[in-house]
Amino acid sequence: MALNNLLVAVDDSEGSRKAVDIAVDIATPNPDAHVDVAYVVNIPLLNESQSVNFKDILDMMMDDGKQLLEDVVAGMGDVADRAEALLLTGVSPATELVKLIEQRNYDLVIIGNRGLSGVQEYMGSVSHKVLHGSTVPVLVAK
Repeated sequence: MALNNLLVAVDDSEGSRKAVDIAVDIATPNPDAHVDVAYVVNIPLLNESQSVNFKDILDMMMDDGKQLLEDVVAGMGDVADRAEALLLTGVSPATELVKLIEQRNYDLVIIGNRGLSGVQEYMGSVSHKVLHGSTVPVLVAK
C-alpha cells in the first residue's frame, strides 16, 4: 500500500515533533507523497458577549498557530514543497481532526502522544480520541 496522502497533526509538544519527523521519513523516498500539516486552535464555547471580549485573544491564538505551522513546514526539508499547512478551529481538536480525516482521502494519520497516562490519557488525549474516531490507520508517535 502506497502512503501518498499523509496527515500529521501538530502542536508544540515533543510528541508532535516526533510525528513530523516520522511523516518526513515516510514522504522523503516517495516523490508522490503529500503531507497535510494540521494545527487546531482550541476555541472555548462562549456566549456572544464573551466572544466579543475573546476576539483579541483568538487573533493571537490564530497568529501563533499560523507561525507554528510555518515553522513546522519550513523544517521539513525537501518534503516542504509537498506539504500544506492547515489551520483549523474548533471546540475539540480531536473532533476537528476526525472531521478533516473524513473529508480528505488520507492513507495515514500521524499524531504525537503527550505521554499522559491513566485516566488523563483516556479522558483527555487528543491522540486517543483521533485513534478511535479515525476511519484510516493512525500512527501515534511517543
